[in-house]
Amino acid sequence: MLAVPALLTACSNDNESTPEQSEIRLKSDVWKMMEGTRATTIDDTYLQDHGFSCTAYTAGTTTANTDANIIGRTVSWSDTKWVFDDGSHYWPTSGNLDFFAYAPQVGSLPSYVSAVTYAVDGTPAAAPYFTCKDLPLSLSPADGTQEFVWALTTGQNRADHGVSGVTMIFKHPFARVKFKLSTSNNSNVTVNSITIPAIYCDGTCTLTGTGNTATSAWSNLSDNDEGLEITGSPATSDDAFYLVIPNDYGSKTLSVAITWKEWDVEYNQTLTAPLTIDWAAGYSYTYSLSITKNDLRVNIEKFTEQW
Repeated sequence: MLAVPALLTACSNDNESTPEQSEIRLKSDVWKMMEGTRATTIDDTYLQDHGFSCTAYTAGTTTANTDANIIGRTVSWSDTKWVFDDGSHYWPTSGNLDFFAYAPQVGSLPSYVSAVTYAVDGTPAAAPYFTCKDLPLSLSPADGTQEFVWALTTGQNRADHGVSGVTMIFKHPFARVKFKLSTSNNSNVTVNSITIPAIYCDGTCTLTGTGNTATSAWSNLSDNDEGLEITGSPATSDDAFYLVIPNDYGSKTLSVAITWKEWDVEYNQTLTAPLTIDWAAGYSYTYSLSITKNDLRVNIEKFTEQW
């Protein structure tokens, strides 16, 4: 998860402020992921290079607060701090705000994210959601499928957070998987493709809870006729991660198409191994493959990292 503390401080001496105003100033200490990532996954470096979109709502509603006037605003990194691209924004003199942010920002969303909607559900409680449609499942490292992350912090106000700040903790709604060859593998083997059948590529994801306790819950899952298929020898490279929709998929069969070379003769065949899959949002899964000419074994010991 990625934490972007947005420090909102009173500046009575600022030329752009009046004594009644408390300007929103952003500073960040973005938490790093526990593993190295591909360029297509979002980390602190990505946010600083590309920014994110942010909206401030009147607490408990779907109405953007007109006093703060933070409505789909782009937030960018400027040398040592976060700034709104359109200039300064200020706290309302009273009342609470709910802050919602996501990246990539408006206008740069990946093609599989067809909607990002801010809703209120329950007591009231904010419940943003998006629709995933046609998440690419036939991948190679060169495809560059871009990730999506989001953050929600509710119940913020000038009195309590004008100085201490508002912390936006970005969460990963997807899971990611990685395949690597065991160090015991023979150098004569080449992996041509890796396939797991019947993995969903459509669904609705809802952000439940706020801040560090927020979780991404998936529903309306569909379109699993095709499996996850990773092609090309880079499939098992050290920096090759692949986005997947989290779900308890149960028992699956992992298939690995290989080329095995003996002297000057090459043999092509497909090896299989049973696999139990229960992927959770925000986690990274590494599968270590031990391959011989006629056998495939999958090691999942210590294969899970919180992303």
